[in-house]
Amino acid sequence: MAAIISTLSTFIHISCTIAYANRKIINNDNSINNNQYINKFSLPEFSGSSKYAPDADHVTDFVHWTFVFIVTPSISVLGIVGNTFSVIVLAKHGFRKSSNILLFTLAISDILFMIGWGAGGFQYPEPSARILYYFYHIFDSLNWGSGPASLCIPPLITIERLIAVFLPLRFPSIVTPRRTIIAALIPNLFFYGIQIYVRTWFQFAYVFDISRNASVGIAIRTGVYWSQRHVSKALEIVVNSLIGLVIFVGFGCVAIGIKVKLAAIRRLKMTNSTRAGKKTRGDHSTSRTTKMLLCLCVFYTIVCSPISLSTIMPDLMVFPVFIENPNFRSVGVFVYHIYKFLFAVNGSVNFVIYVAMCKNFRDTFLDLFRRK
Repeated sequence: MAAIISTLSTFIHISCTIAYANRKIINNDNSINNNQYINKFSLPEFSGSSKYAPDADHVTDFVHWTFVFIVTPSISVLGIVGNTFSVIVLAKHGFRKSSNILLFTLAISDILFMIGWGAGGFQYPEPSARILYYFYHIFDSLNWGSGPASLCIPPLITIERLIAVFLPLRFPSIVTPRRTIIAALIPNLFFYGIQIYVRTWFQFAYVFDISRNASVGIAIRTGVYWSQRHVSKALEIVVNSLIGLVIFVGFGCVAIGIKVKLAAIRRLKMTNSTRAGKKTRGDHSTSRTTKMLLCLCVFYTIVCSPISLSTIMPDLMVFPVFIENPNFRSVGVFVYHIYKFLFAVNGSVNFVIYVAMCKNFRDTFLDLFRRK
């Protein structure tokens, strides 16, 4: 099953990515300047036209191309396979535990994020270009809908573990499967709702490109975008504000780590009493789950911290969807794609953490390959 999903997503991903080779500059009056053609990754001579960032040099261009077309798709394929196995194993374990619900939601979000890696600008006959245009928006919506939603799951995991560690007796009454499902659905509904609106910013156009002597299909901004550009700025602030969740998870990890360490010291001091020193199976299971989730959240904090770079240093990283004339050969967009690569690594490594740190997960995973 994982292999089928991986192969299908890889084929679609590569098809749309290869189709995405070129971009037009859209003027503020919503007209197309055919004399300002950008060949995105073929490394021709090109004078920078974006006010947001100058062109990168040729070496950076080549590294950029390598990350976008080779490295990130390769990591994404591995991540899709790993998260598909996570979904299967977690489904076998059931959803009576809140942690399983959150990890299942995280795996689904990561799969959709890594499938939704696309592009737009298609030198094909008009019917084919139009189909690819719609495919692009489907995958880009998955990318931008599931990516931020995935960022919201580790904070929920942190809250769940904080309650489990600091309020163990009240945990079953506070954290219920129903409440966990609702909490996990809210960020998905919110960010996918935003994507429904964002898609109204674009429309398909089939135009003649003088520089290539060929007609191409492109995505241009609609009147909705030009009349509501302030909304784009507001949505960019929303995305940048997700750094608050990363900071929260970081401090939550410190608090949980200290609490777990103090509990271990206290148990060690109680070993003189056989009855007090004997740890129950439930305590041991809770401790292992906490350590695994703590490791996941620590890795998340480290990898996702650069999300605020576009706010702190706007010339260093930009979100192309939020600016009018993104220069796709700029250093800012290059850094943005490096960040998305790190995000793909973050989504891919979760399966490795589960297998390495959870015996129950590992045993169930290995059972998938054993003959009955």
